[in-house]
Amino acid sequence: MSLDVKNVEIKPIEGYKYLHIVSMLFVTTLLISSILSMKVVTLGFLDAPAGIITFPIAFISGDILAEVYGFKITRRVIWTGLFCQLLMSVMFLIGEALPYPEYWELQSEFSAIVGFVPRVVAGGMIAYFIGEYLNAMVMSKMKIWDQGKRFWRRALFSSFIGQGLNSIVFTLVAFYGIYSINQLFIMIGSGILTKMVYEIIALPLTNYATKWLKRNEGVDVFDYGEEYRLIGAKKTN
Repeated sequence: MSLDVKNVEIKPIEGYKYLHIVSMLFVTTLLISSILSMKVVTLGFLDAPAGIITFPIAFISGDILAEVYGFKITRRVIWTGLFCQLLMSVMFLIGEALPYPEYWELQSEFSAIVGFVPRVVAGGMIAYFIGEYLNAMVMSKMKIWDQGKRFWRRALFSSFIGQGLNSIVFTLVAFYGIYSINQLFIMIGSGILTKMVYEIIALPLTNYATKWLKRNEGVDVFDYGEEYRLIGAKKTN
């Protein structure tokens, strides 16, 4: 018996060619940040979770998503990232609890890392959702107010709001009771400062990426009438 095989063109998600790439970058850096954030690093005179080296990429990707594809699609990606974080945390817990052979001598080291992940992920999920949602909403609203001009202004302001709240919520949820209040304030301030410097340095590349995507996707969404609901946003008349 022979099969009649035909070439079938796969249609891109939502008709866009590059949406899946930006979305995958967003979620991947989010998950990496959750793991890295278990370590606190010293950058000069600043102390901050190690996830600071990758998490700004997630916010930059969020800026690009909101600027090019609009709030609805960005909200969908944000929810997807939240689910992936939860799934990762559950899988780590299961992996830690599974029995192991006697020759496996790294269980304590494994538990020291993975066992801390749920609290870090819990803080990360709460902080991420608040930060990314506000980042996307501010980007969307300011784009309408600016009539699509001055991308740099809304990118920086939305990131300051989103990443600022993210640093505060994450640090308090993930590390309260582990470090002193003074150390927590240092981590929060260091996180906000480092993320904003990161954002400013990357701004030319972010601006170029948004222009390139708009041109090659043939889209530039303005969220007129958007209600900015967490679930099931709809247009007003």
